[in-house]
Amino acid sequence: MSNGDIFAGEAMGTAILILFGAGVCAAVTLRYSEARASGWVVIAFGWGFGVPAGAYTAAPLSGGQLNPAVTLGIAVDTGKWGKVWVYLLGQFAGAMLGAVLACLVYLAQFQANVRTEGTTEGSAGEPVPTLGIFSTVPETRNPVANLVTEIIATMARVLPVLAFGLTQGQP
Repeated sequence: MSNGDIFAGEAMGTAILILFGAGVCAAVTLRYSEARASGWVVIAFGWGFGVPAGAYTAAPLSGGQLNPAVTLGIAVDTGKWGKVWVYLLGQFAGAMLGAVLACLVYLAQFQANVRTEGTTEGSAGEPVPTLGIFSTVPETRNPVANLVTEIIATMARVLPVLAFGLTQGQP
């Protein structure tokens, strides 16, 4: 695989993943969305569809790693570090592109969600918080417990890829 193919595959696949994921979070969060307050199950399904959509898009070009933890896990497992930087750059660029695309898709919703002071634009009352569309904040802020949770979740994501031999053909 060429560096260009790896970068393009990871960027496109990660952009699609983030577009689905941030998009479903926006749909569930924003005040005037038809999906407003439909809950975590809808968010889980949106992300669940986004992961394979991104992976299938990227697979022919880069193998569809889409996640820096997966890329680093494969590098540690195989000992091949030469193209890790290309994968990471593609993933970061794709994540930013996916977030921008989600913003554009929901731009009118974001604008309707916020009331502009001194005008009649926006919604009445307080705006709905939107941080959770693009990031997560733990319900219980305990740095040690939160770190342990992230370590466990990362291992649960990376170990199946390594255990099922999904690294075959990966550089």
